[in-house]
Amino acid sequence: MSDRLTDGTAAALFLLALLGATGLSRSIATQRDDLRLVVSAEGASGMPPHVALATAALGTFRGLAVDALWVRADALQDQGQYFEAQTLSQWITSLQPRFPRVWAFQAWNLAYNISASTTVPSERWAWINRGIDLLRVQGIPLNPDDANLPLELAWIFFHKVGGKTDREHWYYKVRLAREFRELLGDTTGGRTAAEAIERFRVIATAPDSLENAADRDVQSALAALAEHGATPDEDFLRMLGRVVLYNGSTDVRIREGRVLPAGTNRDLVAAMTADHRLSKAIFEVIVPHLQRRVLIDRYHMDPNFMLEQMERFGPLDWGHPQAHGIYWSERGIALGSRALRREKLNELMIIRTRLNTLRQLMQGGRIEFDPLADRIDLLPDPRFIDGYERGMQNAVAQVQSEEGVSAAEFGRATVADLLGGYETFLQEATVFAYLYGDETTAAGCFAKLRQIAEGEGRGDEPLYSEGLEAFLALRLGEVMELDISNTRQFLDAMIQRAMLDGLAKGRLDTFNRFLKLAWSVYDRRYAAGAPGTKHVNKEAQLPPFPEILDASFESAMKQEGNPLLVRARIWAWAPDSIKTRVWPRLAETLMSQAEAAGLDPNRAFPPPASADETTEPEAT
Repeated sequence: MSDRLTDGTAAALFLLALLGATGLSRSIATQRDDLRLVVSAEGASGMPPHVALATAALGTFRGLAVDALWVRADALQDQGQYFEAQTLSQWITSLQPRFPRVWAFQAWNLAYNISASTTVPSERWAWINRGIDLLRVQGIPLNPDDANLPLELAWIFFHKVGGKTDREHWYYKVRLAREFRELLGDTTGGRTAAEAIERFRVIATAPDSLENAADRDVQSALAALAEHGATPDEDFLRMLGRVVLYNGSTDVRIREGRVLPAGTNRDLVAAMTADHRLSKAIFEVIVPHLQRRVLIDRYHMDPNFMLEQMERFGPLDWGHPQAHGIYWSERGIALGSRALRREKLNELMIIRTRLNTLRQLMQGGRIEFDPLADRIDLLPDPRFIDGYERGMQNAVAQVQSEEGVSAAEFGRATVADLLGGYETFLQEATVFAYLYGDETTAAGCFAKLRQIAEGEGRGDEPLYSEGLEAFLALRLGEVMELDISNTRQFLDAMIQRAMLDGLAKGRLDTFNRFLKLAWSVYDRRYAAGAPGTKHVNKEAQLPPFPEILDASFESAMKQEGNPLLVRARIWAWAPDSIKTRVWPRLAETLMSQAEAAGLDPNRAFPPPASADETTEPEAT
């Protein structure tokens, strides 16, 4: 009787356990799918045959195989055998695609270690780009809830591409700028911050598909594309992007006149030029649609999130590595904020990083890119001053709020933690805003500087007490990294900057502001504005300012270290008064150098209209 009762109880418990396991299996399977622990057939595609076989055969023992491969990859990495380690890490990502650490390991290996094993710039960039795409196209989409992978990708853009530690960093910047200039055009140049943001909004809000486009002009444009052998795809988009790039290139006009780049669908471009409605439909509807689709499909970037970052930070140029660094770091921060407890998250470090990024964009966030010689310059962009101020105001409000700002193990942050670099930022912002034509912003930044100085008892220092122009004359050298202690050297450097940052970029306002500040330093040093003033040390007296201007201009125009096309752009924008005075001494040199470079001398360096007239320089 007792045995039968025991057997019955055991059988009943077994049946209950079996029913429970059956019920839980569905829940477990659902959780495995939710946590992305199941490798699909698609996830195994592209594996080496023996790895694919191991994936199918090992089943739940796949984790042990991954551990063994990971140990071996680590050992190879320590031995400097990066290519072999990369092969193993590829197997690991195939076997365990939901393992974020191996994606980060492989991307770092490609971007830093393997890229450094070659001295050919194009090969280095190819490996770096493979590391970027590994995360952007595979690792992050397969691990959408992991915060570290977007931050790893952001670091590659910030440090490897945007930094200066790699000797080929300018080459990387050029390739990224060309890639996104062809794709998006120059969305920020020559526009206010608001205009640049609205320009990108057209892309972010473009239709996902043109299949149901009701506009007759759009349908006619699609038919015209088909008639001329073109397909509305990325290749077509980049072809048009190159045409626009070349049309806007000063270097192309100087060297070749009006030309179309290789690979242009000339018949289609001619048809667009002749038909305004066709051109409008293509550029206002079809192109924004294609730009949106390429960002989503190829780059796995969300145009709406890109727009949010522009509204938050300012007129981000997506050809700039900092813009991509911001995009991916903000994605990682958003994921980390949801996943971590606030006391474990260093919110203060995040805020400081954002502010420092905005400061760097103010220092060099504007791209000047020419496609002919792959010339790139990263110039100051005062439009990011407002973004920094907004970021600072928001940070102070967060710190002073009831929730406060966490500094992880250091406790709550204070406003004092944010003010360390604010004065330095304001000094730089005052200089850059003034030089690039925004006197109102410059005056506002200077007023805040004086307020800080007065609050600390430094308001009577000459730096702050003698006004904006005196401040600029005193601080300009340090901000622009010029030696103001050597007046002649400083004046020469200022004039050269006026030529390179002003005339070479077609910015007469910037040119005149550099000259005005150079004159201010000259006048303060020699009291040139006060007639009859005698110098204490007559031997130290410099020539009149116009002579210094002409001498520095001639020197820069003769320097073969300055590319001939850069000098041709300077000549094209230089005031006739200067060109007339220096032409007799420069003509032979410029003409011979143009001929030696295969340029038409009269196109590259046309003689001034009135070579016989002499006028005073605008700067005086």
